[in-house]
Amino acid sequence: MKISSWIRRQIQDQIRPRLAPTPPTDALQLSELEFVLVDVDLTGTDAKQDTVVGFAALPLIDGRFRLDDLHYCRFPDPLSIAAGHKPPVDAEYRKILDLLTGRTVFTLNPRFVGHMLAQSAARLQWPAPPKKWRDLSAAARVIGNDQIVFTDSAYWQDKMKTGGRQEHDAVYDVFAMAQLLQALLAYAEAMGIDSMAALLRNQNAETWLRPY
Repeated sequence: MKISSWIRRQIQDQIRPRLAPTPPTDALQLSELEFVLVDVDLTGTDAKQDTVVGFAALPLIDGRFRLDDLHYCRFPDPLSIAAGHKPPVDAEYRKILDLLTGRTVFTLNPRFVGHMLAQSAARLQWPAPPKKWRDLSAAARVIGNDQIVFTDSAYWQDKMKTGGRQEHDAVYDVFAMAQLLQALLAYAEAMGIDSMAALLRNQNAETWLRPY
């Protein structure tokens, strides 16, 4: 063995313990995860013609959320942007992207929401948001049932009506989703579903066994 190779190996052996890989998020306990609930305001539901006009994000950490932690970004109207002009990235949008980094993101219909966000960001030439989001409805089907009203999104959406929020806007929905996720985490613990990996296994089994 050349002396240079030996030295290189000695250095690698010394630093290797310090560079132990971070365990994948799915392997962590649910109690160790930090969550973010996200939703968008849209001009409509046509993926080819409509666009995002607002983006809301609410963190849920240690099983709690705070009103002051809500972030909301308004998107510029594409029709008001001059041809070839790149609007500056909204500061609140950057904060939301930072908030999503390293956290488990839940929303309703994540493929559609993620697609609309990525499409609108591309039009504005803004950084795209992360793509790997979880479906809160799918998690609710695993943990909840018809007898547990607290695991039904409609229950929390109905509760939000008494809080003065306008129904079906992004801010309204992230607060409803945060309360639903709180309930799901509590019931998951009681059911012995202690990690995201365990939740996904149950979710995949539920999808496989669901009647056609």
